[in-house]
Amino acid sequence: MSEVVSFAAVIIAPRVTSADAPRIAEMVSTAREAGASAVVVALPRGFRSPERSRVVHVGPGASAISAVRAAMSQLANTSVRAALLWPVAHAAPSTVPIRALVDAAAADPADLVALEGHDLATSPLLVARDAWLDLVTLGEQGIDTLAAKRTLRRVTL
Repeated sequence: MSEVVSFAAVIIAPRVTSADAPRIAEMVSTAREAGASAVVVALPRGFRSPERSRVVHVGPGASAISAVRAAMSQLANTSVRAALLWPVAHAAPSTVPIRALVDAAAADPADLVALEGHDLATSPLLVARDAWLDLVTLGEQGIDTLAAKRTLRRVTL
């Protein structure tokens, strides 16, 4: 029997504009619907938090890893076992890929769980809590560096 994996969603949106607000709100809603116990959105300064989420503000032109670091700091005192990194540029919000990643992690734990055939930096990526320190320290070198150091499992939809 698979264990349920508690997770938080980290929506990476450091360079969005006001035109992206409906999409971000839809991503928050989708993450909650998929079972996220917390949702943290990394947004440029001046943006308000979508309902049912926390926001961290990043400076103008912030890199994705800067946004991830800021958002991950909000999860330090939570009990979630994984963080779903979800770049705002990924395809239309859907619970299907999120649940596929979380269910795969529950069935057979790995440090990183990603979608087969998708780039690690631009698609949803589930990161187990044990890999968070490596994520925030190796992140400047790219997600592929983290994947080379940690266990990566790919999931087919």
